[in-house]
Amino acid sequence: MLHILWLIIKWILILLGILAGLILLILLLLLFCPVRYKGKAAKERSAGIKEVEASGEVSWLFHGIAVRAFFRNGSPGMEFYILGIPLSKFRGVFQRKKKKSSAHTAEKKEKKRVPSELRKHENSREEQKQEVKIIEEPDNVPVEIISADFEGTDIEGDSRKEATEGVCEFQNKDNENADKTSETTENEQIPTQESQKFEKIREIAKDEEKEFSSEEQNSQNKIISLISEIAGKIKKAVLGILAAVQSFLGIPFKIFQKIQNFRLTIKKFCGKINWYKEFIDHPRTREVLSLVWKDAKKLVRHIFPTRIKGRIIFGCEDPSVTGTVLAVLGMTIPFHKNAIAVTPLFDSENVLEGEVMLRGRIYGVMLLKTAAELYFNKNIKYVIRRWRHKEVNHGERE
Repeated sequence: MLHILWLIIKWILILLGILAGLILLILLLLLFCPVRYKGKAAKERSAGIKEVEASGEVSWLFHGIAVRAFFRNGSPGMEFYILGIPLSKFRGVFQRKKKKSSAHTAEKKEKKRVPSELRKHENSREEQKQEVKIIEEPDNVPVEIISADFEGTDIEGDSRKEATEGVCEFQNKDNENADKTSETTENEQIPTQESQKFEKIREIAKDEEKEFSSEEQNSQNKIISLISEIAGKIKKAVLGILAAVQSFLGIPFKIFQKIQNFRLTIKKFCGKINWYKEFIDHPRTREVLSLVWKDAKKLVRHIFPTRIKGRIIFGCEDPSVTGTVLAVLGMTIPFHKNAIAVTPLFDSENVLEGEVMLRGRIYGVMLLKTAAELYFNKNIKYVIRRWRHKEVNHGERE
């Protein structure tokens, strides 16, 4: 068991060592393997501004990873390279593989669809055959016809007489009841008509009373609304007069308050100016500014191209413009150290021709060094702390 445990621990430690070595290797590459860049621009005399050709490249890890940008025939472009192979080729390979896999899957699906369709066709044929075989059989149900004829039946004479007498008596009773009901309805209709007339007269009187009362209420409401409107207008006028008087009496106080506020703002502004002046004139802030300026110059020198080469031939219609452009280009001589040859043409003609090339590199160690110097400097920490707490005087916290 112990032997197995030691083997497991051994392999774990080996894997951890490999991971630590890879991390250390990546850090060393980031710090000591430079990021190189180069650029080139060229223009012929006969070509226009849109026909300028320019290209640039940024590479790392000895051109193992590179990005190239170019401008040709008035259209920009960009390419990403891994080990000198453009990424578009890798994309083409992956797309081909995807197309092949998609075609293979489509063929499989078609093969699966064919037997399923054949099965469906066979099932439909079997169903049609079954429907053809089904035959509807009539139901052999016996039907009994029962007929009863009452026309040929013989009835005795006495029974017929009794039946006719009963029918006559029943008709007479019905006629008597109908006469009684007609008399009662006529007697009832007379008082109902009189009551309806009396009710109509009552309704007319009630309507007249309601109209009279509604007119009285409307007149009363109009009078009350007029009185309330007049009272509201009087109230508004009184309040407006009081507000005008109050505002007129408060004008001097407002003027005095505004003058006082203006004086306070000027005082605060002057105090801020004095604070900034003291802050900049403080010796520790001056040390910080000098350190930042020195590190910035170092970084610019490090990032600036190590090699510049080119030639420029230019001219303008106005010779004075050519002279001013030549003066501006002469100010750039300290940067390229006269590596770019400039030849002006005073022929009263617009001319631009030339070619410029540059190269440079950036080490990660320099960036890390400047960042560490600025981060661990006590004066910078003091300046940051003083900037956050502006109300504290310079004499404190030193």
